[in-house]
Amino acid sequence: MFVVKHKDIFTFKSELHEINTRHKLDLHVPSVNLTKVQKGVYYSGVTLFNSLPLGIKKLAHNTNKFKHELKKFLLENSFYSFAEYMDRDAT
Repeated sequence: MFVVKHKDIFTFKSELHEINTRHKLDLHVPSVNLTKVQKGVYYSGVTLFNSLPLGIKKLAHNTNKFKHELKKFLLENSFYSFAEYMDRDAT
């Protein structure tokens, strides 16, 4: 929800170039080396948002619909850790 509520501080990949790619709804991941920054809300928020299903990312402009679909997605898929959430596509 932090990413959706503060969209103005994030950069979408579609804003970086005019090429219509399949990852145009993803956020640009900043290049950082410090672990403290990587564990912060800005960097981890980008990573979590980019790993959401496409249907949910398309709703980022409407906070209420996004929140409803995100809650439904999380209730359908019980993730017990960050690593389990990130590895869900591998299974």
